[in-house]
Amino acid sequence: MTADANETCDVAIVGSGVAGAHAAHGLAAKGLRVIVLEAGQRRSRAELTRTFFDNPVKGPQSAYPPDPFAPFPEDDRYADFYVQGGEMPFIGAYLRLVGGTSWHWTGFADRLRPNDLRMRSLYGVGEDWPIAYAELEPYYERAEREWGVSGDPRFTWGAPRRGPFPQPPIPPSALDLALAPALAQLGLTAGLFSHARNAVPFDGRPACCGNNTCVPICPIGAKYDASVHVAKAEGAGARLIERARVDFIELDAARRVSALAAKRPDGSTLRVTARHYVLCCHAIETPRLLLASRQAQAPNGVANGSDNVGRWLLTQANQDCQGLTREAVLPYRGPQQTSGIEQLRDGPFRKDRAAVGTSFMNSGWSGNSDATRVARDLIAQGLKGSALVEALNQRVSRHLRLNASAETLARRENRVELDPVLRDVAGIPRPRVTFALDDYTRRGLEEALKVNQRILDAMGSTYVTWNAPYLSNAIIAGTTRMGRDPASSVVGPDLRTHEHPNLSILGPSTHVSAPVNAPSLTVAAMAYRLADRLAAPGGLD
Repeated sequence: MTADANETCDVAIVGSGVAGAHAAHGLAAKGLRVIVLEAGQRRSRAELTRTFFDNPVKGPQSAYPPDPFAPFPEDDRYADFYVQGGEMPFIGAYLRLVGGTSWHWTGFADRLRPNDLRMRSLYGVGEDWPIAYAELEPYYERAEREWGVSGDPRFTWGAPRRGPFPQPPIPPSALDLALAPALAQLGLTAGLFSHARNAVPFDGRPACCGNNTCVPICPIGAKYDASVHVAKAEGAGARLIERARVDFIELDAARRVSALAAKRPDGSTLRVTARHYVLCCHAIETPRLLLASRQAQAPNGVANGSDNVGRWLLTQANQDCQGLTREAVLPYRGPQQTSGIEQLRDGPFRKDRAAVGTSFMNSGWSGNSDATRVARDLIAQGLKGSALVEALNQRVSRHLRLNASAETLARRENRVELDPVLRDVAGIPRPRVTFALDDYTRRGLEEALKVNQRILDAMGSTYVTWNAPYLSNAIIAGTTRMGRDPASSVVGPDLRTHEHPNLSILGPSTHVSAPVNAPSLTVAAMAYRLADRLAAPGGLD
């Protein structure tokens, strides 16, 4: 390809979210020449916060203006982005901007359990990861230090620790405290989550002040996002090129990657060559790029000789249960989720049903738009002035919602592929997603629903309702998964693709499972692990 501009470096990274930012930081700190290519652009926190406040839709994407050059799913318009091919609508939410999807994550900073990595060996379901917890542990510790993770040593959520959390825990919310007597009565244990959210000022960022808009944006930056490590990577010498959308991966005759071909908003082209290439585009854009890079040396797409790219799609399945409690439980004070039930997350039952994480949702019945909707209903009833305020406070203060998020098992049939006809606003084939929920996951949610109904009953709740299971918008994984067998995986335990020795893939797309402990800390840990391996003598070859 003849390009309008050319760049060269030691390592070229595609994507600037948690995976790309930490890989760039780790590599640049060791003296390597690093270029990070990002399809999106830099956005200021003030700009995004204003967008959120002005947007009548208060979903996870509501702070982020649509970008025709680097499109991503929009709230209430998932069907315009994903081509649905499965029995359940897929609503995976991700962003394309500097810092990536971490801008609108909840902020959970959990390690995976050792048991999560050995599902087949321990429970006879799913598959084992090709790496052990002991290998990840030092990198978990580094990632926690980098983020300044806050946590309570009493609650490690099944992951052993060799030392304390870097910060003290985020305190329980008023909602957590209101639920405590009922939970004790039922014999349930609630634990505090670990957070990438400052309990005390850290690294130039303030302590959490309880804005309760963690998703979609922390207005003050107390919650970590990867723009922090983009800046640290740049400070260590890495170069970020924003508005550079990589559309094609070039291979040479030996099937090594020879260049990345990127497009700029003005229509110009950029060609980047490197000794090693790392894809950090999350679990939808990574397979899209690989599958779009069909050429003579890779007729089915790059790294796809075994037809595994885009397959083994993972997410979680959710179910909400809500009611109007007898006494006030005072939601909306503090972060959106601070505690959850320890039971149901791991144990021998995983042989028969999915692990489920049940959380106490500190955002009312329906998130940040809840109070607005209630106010409209009350106004329609003729209330105004002080009567409206009193009725609104009385109603909203008793809203209780319990969320259950269940793991799913990897299935080859669950996949992302390129639609042969439909294209997005940038002219790129839209992702067609096929996903079916198995009975293993449904049984886990059924058990969690029984527990949540008991909690609502113990709180004297009326108007108790629950929805049908739906797919998570927060977890997308598995589409270029790790494994030792090239016949059933895309990358090896070292994250190098089986087919192209100078191409690695990093991020949740390489994960073998999607357990209830959130994946982001594991992504950061794996990024530093990969950086160490690539920076070692001979690591780039």
